[in-house]
Amino acid sequence: MRDKAQKPIFLPAGVAGWDKRAGYIADAAGGIEALDLLSGEPLWRSEIIGRPLIVTENRLAALRALPETANALQVVVLDTHAHGKLLLESDPLRFPDWVAAGIVTGESFRYEVGTKRNDLLFEWEAHARYRGGAPPPAHIQAQAAKKAAGTASVDLKTGRVKMLPAESRHQTEIPSALQQAIIFSYQMGSSDVWQTEPWVVDDQLAVVTGEIAEEQQALQLQRWNPTSGTIDTPVPLVKGRALVSYVTPDGCYLLIHSEMQTESSHDTGAPWWLFSVVTGKQVAVLSYGPGTREACVLNSHIYYIVDNPSPALRSGGELVQSTIKALDMGSGKLLWQRSLTPQRTAMRPALRQ
Repeated sequence: MRDKAQKPIFLPAGVAGWDKRAGYIADAAGGIEALDLLSGEPLWRSEIIGRPLIVTENRLAALRALPETANALQVVVLDTHAHGKLLLESDPLRFPDWVAAGIVTGESFRYEVGTKRNDLLFEWEAHARYRGGAPPPAHIQAQAAKKAAGTASVDLKTGRVKMLPAESRHQTEIPSALQQAIIFSYQMGSSDVWQTEPWVVDDQLAVVTGEIAEEQQALQLQRWNPTSGTIDTPVPLVKGRALVSYVTPDGCYLLIHSEMQTESSHDTGAPWWLFSVVTGKQVAVLSYGPGTREACVLNSHIYYIVDNPSPALRSGGELVQSTIKALDMGSGKLLWQRSLTPQRTAMRPALRQ
């Protein structure tokens, strides 16, 4: 029996330590900041620009880009007990030449991490598709459509990297008995990609299904065992219009809100329903604000980032202020909030003349 890899404890743009008292957040160009999760007060800041991946004992592993090398990344290890002192820089993680590797998962490059003994296991998947103006001939599109996957094993003591084939995963094919249901898009974890693929939770697979009746959606949570093929009874979730679902990075919670704005929701916020994927039960009803992303649940608190202006309202080259917030799930009370370093959005390319 193989040892299971230890998985991260997720936070927005980062991870928590194993005691769940401190969190480590990527603050864009501001580096990596350690926060007290109960008060939001800063503990220390590292100037290293990277994405926190996982904490093991007093060591924080983070992922950073390599200058002028689009198809390679690097793992760094910081000492959480010594104000983020740099302990290790790994060898480069090199991917195929056509891969555009990023420290934040997205449509073209996704990854999951875990630790096993002294190794960080970095499971990655890359896609390349044709992007541009008018669609080219089919054979050109076929050449541009590429995909690859694998596992990088990083020794957290020496920094040595081994690039390995992809490990086998759960079969994520949706059973034929569920193919008739309309599968609604959801946003998974820290990704900016809208997906309709099932996700894994407690050795089961789950997906959001539903129906449309009289311009209203009726969403359900559907789970099944990929080994036995047993399909659970669907769990009713929410009925409404323009519903959007979001799955936390650990796959354990599902958040739903409506994009349909009303006069009252502009003042009080739209309802934000929180469900446990494991039990199917509603955990809380909170208030959703535009620009909210990367929600994570930890103990009785929910942590998330709010961007202002929200993506729907911003323009190219605009300065965006992001704030990380912590709410008590039971009362919906704001426990603390902390502003992150403002970032300017990319300018949109000029139209061809």
